[in-house]
Amino acid sequence: MSAQDKTPLLGVSQPISLAHPDAKDILLTEQLVETLKKCNSYEPKAETEKRMEVLRSLNRLVKEWVKNVTAIKIPSGEGANAGGKLFTFGSYRLGVHSSGADIDTLAVVPRHIDRTDFFTSFKEMLSQDPNVTELHAVEEAFVPVMKLKYSGVELDILFARLALKEVPDTQELSDDSLLKNLDQESVRSLNGCRVAEQLLKLVPRQNNYCVALRAIKLWAKNHGIYSNSMGFFGGISWAILIARACQLYPNASPSRLVHRMFFIFATWTWPHPVLLNELNSERTDVGALIDLVWDPRRKSTDRFHLMPIITPAFPQQNSTHNVTRSTMQVIRTEICEGLEICRDISEGKCGWDALFKEVNFFSRYKHYIALLMAAPNEEEELNYGGFLESRIRLLVQSLERNQDIVIAHNDPNKHKPSPNAKFDVSPENKRITLWFIGLEFVEHTKSLDLTSEIHRFKTNVELQASGVKGIGPNCTVEIDMFYVKRNKLFQIISNADLIRGRHWKKPLVPPIPLNQLGKSNITRTSSTSSVPTTPTTLNPPSIALSASTSELESTTTTPNNGTPVSRKRIIQESTTTEVMTSSDGVPPEKQIRESSLEESSVVEMFVQVVEQSVVQEMVSTTNDFEHSEQKVQAEPQSV
Repeated sequence: MSAQDKTPLLGVSQPISLAHPDAKDILLTEQLVETLKKCNSYEPKAETEKRMEVLRSLNRLVKEWVKNVTAIKIPSGEGANAGGKLFTFGSYRLGVHSSGADIDTLAVVPRHIDRTDFFTSFKEMLSQDPNVTELHAVEEAFVPVMKLKYSGVELDILFARLALKEVPDTQELSDDSLLKNLDQESVRSLNGCRVAEQLLKLVPRQNNYCVALRAIKLWAKNHGIYSNSMGFFGGISWAILIARACQLYPNASPSRLVHRMFFIFATWTWPHPVLLNELNSERTDVGALIDLVWDPRRKSTDRFHLMPIITPAFPQQNSTHNVTRSTMQVIRTEICEGLEICRDISEGKCGWDALFKEVNFFSRYKHYIALLMAAPNEEEELNYGGFLESRIRLLVQSLERNQDIVIAHNDPNKHKPSPNAKFDVSPENKRITLWFIGLEFVEHTKSLDLTSEIHRFKTNVELQASGVKGIGPNCTVEIDMFYVKRNKLFQIISNADLIRGRHWKKPLVPPIPLNQLGKSNITRTSSTSSVPTTPTTLNPPSIALSASTSELESTTTTPNNGTPVSRKRIIQESTTTEVMTSSDGVPPEKQIRESSLEESSVVEMFVQVVEQSVVQEMVSTTNDFEHSEQKVQAEPQSV
């Protein structure tokens, strides 16, 4: 049997290429790993051992807590072997955690322990442990969580109660029958562990997958698009995207997988879902959980998801339901830039450090809204801060509805004010935290009144916070919002924050408008029935790529002045006052223009790329692509 025959074929479609790495791929992978080590993507051995000791300590605390609660609730002694177990998931379970990263954990307990016990008696036990600091609970989150630091190691602890009398040390979570008779919070909490196990089973080469995922996580964090609660992609979403690339290129090296991930999703036809395995919404053995499965055919709310990335474990759910129109635009733009950088790396024009350089958020926009939170102590700062962060995307969505705002881009990082900054807050609220939202306006906008959006958000947050456990109506935390120009930012945040990272630059090839992606190519596969999928074919251009420039111009120019028709049409649309809506809901006139000169150059670049470069990329981007990739139009690309 040949090596090609031994390649594991996973996923819901055939792979695009079965080619194995060549010498160039191996060299690029070695350089990639070396760069990741320099960026502290791999933790030292001493830190690994410390993490393991912390997890052992927390596992003992969980068992002790379960034993104490059991003695109170079952005094007869029948629950002496109730057990309890701490599971890990996320980056730590996948083996791609970096130095200093947090650990996602799940406390699994038997049926007589409930969530109230977790957020009361267990929290009290943790607060009395001298190794625990920065302890705070977020009970109102979609997935309730307890956050803390144990011996300096940051952890998130979720809670799940199984319908079992005992939870032994040998307990596994892969059996779907465990989900019966559980509350939705427990099902969501268990989903993290179950998804991590499925991911490792659904990729053909785990070592290559882990290296590529380390690279993508580092890139996403440094580009400010790594935060599920803020409306971007979380760790699990990026893990699924890389896993899909592994399925389509099962023998590819990590360096090639990174490149291919950018290529695949730079031209992905959103909102078609990304799937690693078949959706299973017809099960009868766990019928009560069918409603949790992502299925836009049955649930109208699922039809509004902009970039659905579906988790592989039952019940399959969308991991990106928080994505907004603005964050979608930012993510797509960054992926396009990543593709350009990977091309340069492949051609030897730059190294991997160019991909991982941190991007300065404050170099992106000229206008910002600052969200300020002032708290009197650390506990209220942590409790209120976690709640407020989960609501910032709602402010973004409110701003997006303003017709004069093209994009509202929230920075997932929080900032501390400069020592000389002055704010109108109570003297006792000395702990101040700032978040920023960058704004781009419609051309020729001279004035904009955002009073109603800001007032509505502030009122809603304060009202909701009064009913949140750990905050309450007597909370003295203050929040405020104000507008600030880029040239005034130095008055409120440190110079280090303003200059950190490289300046952001627009990619030469902007994201292709969704209404131009996959036109007339979209088909459905038997694996997803009526659920829309990605194009199963990539059609070659109607004009041969080797055609001369004069031939191409002759097919696209007007008989009068020779101006390309498509370019002339775009320029006219960008200057007209008529409002026309595209398929992604953004009026064409809402485009960003620093000046009329920049606008014309951007339009020209866009047209040239759409007519030539992007089509060429779909068929054969560079000479070193595998021969099988040159035949990509004959291979499926559906999820």
